[in-house]
Amino acid sequence: MAVLRQIGVTVLVLLAAGALWIHLSHMPGRYLLADERLPASLRPAVSWLSPADDEPKVGATRTGGRGGREAPLVAVQQVEEQVTRDRLRAIGSGEAFRTVALRPDASGILTSLDFRSGDAVEAGATLATLRNDAEQIAVDRARISLAAAEEQLKRYETLVSAGSSITSVQLEDVRRVRDAARLDLRSAEVALDKRRITAPISGHVGINDLDIGALIDSSTLIATVDDRSKLRILFDAPEAFASQLAIGHPLTATPSTRSGETYPGTVTALDSRLDQASRTLRVEATIENVGDRLRPGMSFSLDIGFEGQPFLAVNPLAVQWQRSGPFVWVVEGTTTAKAPISIIERNVDSVLVASDTLRRGDTVVTEGVQLLREGGTVRMREGASDGAPAEPEGPPTASSNPDNGRRAEAGAAARSAGEGVAR
Repeated sequence: MAVLRQIGVTVLVLLAAGALWIHLSHMPGRYLLADERLPASLRPAVSWLSPADDEPKVGATRTGGRGGREAPLVAVQQVEEQVTRDRLRAIGSGEAFRTVALRPDASGILTSLDFRSGDAVEAGATLATLRNDAEQIAVDRARISLAAAEEQLKRYETLVSAGSSITSVQLEDVRRVRDAARLDLRSAEVALDKRRITAPISGHVGINDLDIGALIDSSTLIATVDDRSKLRILFDAPEAFASQLAIGHPLTATPSTRSGETYPGTVTALDSRLDQASRTLRVEATIENVGDRLRPGMSFSLDIGFEGQPFLAVNPLAVQWQRSGPFVWVVEGTTTAKAPISIIERNVDSVLVASDTLRRGDTVVTEGVQLLREGGTVRMREGASDGAPAEPEGPPTASSNPDNGRRAEAGAAARSAGEGVAR
């Protein structure tokens, strides 16, 4: 029995000490009332024991508690509507509209180079020639063989028309010999033509790294021809814009080295899938190279406009979190309520959200959310829509607040008791 009596006395002393702590300091009561796990039956007692945080003002809203506990002071802001994903800015690399790397189709000694570095060439122009003595001889021999086969065929046809004994089988054999001679001539001409490297497109050639007399083969790069009348710009678009991009969509391109110049263009190609690693879509745009001032390999800043999507915008300070997800405190009149939200985009000065309950023009709390509870009342600071901190105008005094007077008296009594024990 003595042990149980000792435990009971200890519990009572701890409860009394806790009640005194709550009564003398506003911090324990504030956190207990903000905790949703506190039973509803204990909330009136905690509110009655906890001192008021602010000075009572004329016309101020009070909630329950001994002496009328003043409602918390908060800063608020109106919910606005902003448009997002209405503009895409990306960095892209320019490429020539058409590019051909020229390599010979045969091996041999280089005998002539008919271009200089940076020259503009037309399609079909000869750029280089390989030694072709053997190929030229083969062409001449094939022409002689073809001429002989045609003459023999002509004699056989004359004899047949004169009633000679030449059969039709013999005549067909002579014709096949003539056809084979024609094919041999074509083959020799193709081999001779391979000794000459020509430009397949019109454009500009790059720097020449070859010299006459060099031995080259099919892996040797003769020249690179770039058609830069237009430039293709390749860039990566985020996944969020993939559904809005289409062939022919207009854009503007600004060279990184010429910040004052812009070039209009259009989207000319879209990749068939997104990159799984970066979640981006490869896009190709084309611009006109007016005055031949741009070069392949330059970087460009691309600006693409879209209609965009409207979303609600709230102050980043208004977003709070709970187990079920983010929410904001909405003030209707002077009563607070939670509004669940889904975060769409975070910016420096606003957070774009989607919500089934939040509407444009609603008032949300940006500061002073620590003491709010569902269905509670608040005081809104005048001019607090700019997000200024909600601070009380001055420190409370014992003469203006009875609770503060009682707290001062209790503190004085405690100090006196402590002095007596010390003596």
